[in-house]
Amino acid sequence: MHRTLPLLLILVSACSDDRRAPPPAPAKPSLPTLVHSTQMDLARELDDADRRGTWSEVQHRWQGQVLRWEVTRLEQLCRTPSECHVLAFPVMRPAQHGWLPAVEFAPGQFAALQAACKGQPQCKITIEGTLAQLDVSGEMPTKLRFSNVTIARKTT
Repeated sequence: MHRTLPLLLILVSACSDDRRAPPPAPAKPSLPTLVHSTQMDLARELDDADRRGTWSEVQHRWQGQVLRWEVTRLEQLCRTPSECHVLAFPVMRPAQHGWLPAVEFAPGQFAALQAACKGQPQCKITIEGTLAQLDVSGEMPTKLRFSNVTIARKTT
């Protein structure tokens, strides 16, 4: 009997119905508000991150933000809606930053891009979209991808 009592207690506790509510799902942290959100602002923060090693803080602050940037579309880099990259900075020699953000368009917006650029090999446009991916580190080149992009306007 002395041996069965502890066994019986273990069995009863293992089979007991635990009706406690599951813990609440952690709240999704809200994104910080960016006061300055141009590509030049991001470039400055990445330059600072190179000196300080704070790439993850930059990524946390910028990734997921809805941004409005003036970019240059080169026809050879943006031929289809699924394969489109834009120039985030004017072409200079030597280039200060070599980002070529990938662009994923909202429905109908690739056609809006084509209409805005009217077959020109190069045109400046203002896009608005979510910075869905920002890969930054001290070892690899910066990689950006915008999603749900709309054409805000043609600038030149």
